[in-house]
Amino acid sequence: MIRPNRSEMSNARRSLFGAVICIAISLIPLITVLSVSEGMIEGITGRLIGLSSYQIQIAQKKSFSSADENLEVLEEIASRAETVPGVTGTYIERQGSVLAAGKTGRSGALVRAVPRDIFSRNADFVKYMNVLEGSSEFSKTNGALIGKKIAESLGLSVGDTVRLISSKTTASGSVTPRVKSFVVEGIVSCGYQEIDALWIFVPLESGFEFLSSAASSIFVGVSAADSFGIEYEQIVEQLVFDNYEKGFGVYRWRDVNSSQFENYASTRVMLLFVVFLIVLVASVNISAALVMLVMERRKEIAILKSLGASSGGITLSFLFVGVFAGIAGVALGLPPAFLCVLKSNEIISFVEKVVNGIGNFLYIISSRGSVSAEAYSKIQILDPAFYLEKIPVSLPFDQILAAVCGTVLLSALVSIAPSVRAGKEKPLTILRKVI
Repeated sequence: MIRPNRSEMSNARRSLFGAVICIAISLIPLITVLSVSEGMIEGITGRLIGLSSYQIQIAQKKSFSSADENLEVLEEIASRAETVPGVTGTYIERQGSVLAAGKTGRSGALVRAVPRDIFSRNADFVKYMNVLEGSSEFSKTNGALIGKKIAESLGLSVGDTVRLISSKTTASGSVTPRVKSFVVEGIVSCGYQEIDALWIFVPLESGFEFLSSAASSIFVGVSAADSFGIEYEQIVEQLVFDNYEKGFGVYRWRDVNSSQFENYASTRVMLLFVVFLIVLVASVNISAALVMLVMERRKEIAILKSLGASSGGITLSFLFVGVFAGIAGVALGLPPAFLCVLKSNEIISFVEKVVNGIGNFLYIISSRGSVSAEAYSKIQILDPAFYLEKIPVSLPFDQILAAVCGTVLLSALVSIAPSVRAGKEKPLTILRKVI
């Protein structure tokens, strides 16, 4: 009797081992996309809520006869809002679109007239706003803090003068331009150009003097300790009750930024769906490997059944093989996946350097040395105009646990068909073929 050479790995075992490797490899992009998208969305959402819309806005809907009267009413509303449990701060703000002129050109800008101490008093401004040049304090009435992107567009640096051009309506109804010069005292950035690219911060009193009612909006921004829970809804209800008949409307951050958040949610779902398909294909490899294993072990199955083994026992044994293959793939895939997440910024930077190095070399070769290396336009994998300049590292363990359980469950599901087939094998028929 010739015995099989057990020192050599059979085709079924090779296939099963390959399926485990495929599961492990597919988990790397799944966990990476899950974590990077979670960190990116959390970072963008935090900046939108904390810096742009605030957790709650108490928006002014009526006009006042004078700026002093307007500010007095706003200060009263802000003081009352600060007494609501859960509110961590209130900030009067006036926003308006203007034309900004600098050294090298002109650009549209959003002027934000804010309290002088907002950069030190507001926790979100302290957390997200970075002062790249100068200071974050207004030392002058005509001082201004401008965003990094618009500073580059206008060729401005600390100490330069930026002219803001707005409009005003005269008593006769005609519209005339209004120009005011501000001195740049600081250049700031929150790391997300899409929201701070056009920001110009000026002192609150200067904004009320410069911006016209027709081209600006006035509100009290309310910061809350909780932006999602029951306490948040209680704060909103209390603010609505306090300002119901005062000509002010209360808006949640979801109302102000609804389109952005829907876009982020749909993008994330599509990314996860694509990566889920990769895991599904990798799981199908387990089914194919089990089919080969059943065919390879038909003789052993027949002998076991002849000795009294039940069909359910045979089915369960092969099902366990598929489940354990999924668990083994998860165990192999999680460590490199976590490493990729923790080093995501470094990996992206390295890939960009490699791609740009190759691209620069090919560009010079194709131009036969007639152009310099500086003429090559560098490729950015995550353009800071649309994404955060630095990816926040986040490991959502609840979602990772769900992905791991889903992978093991998929491995079990695709193992059912070949396992049932193994249990239905007829020992007499098999033994007649092999004897």
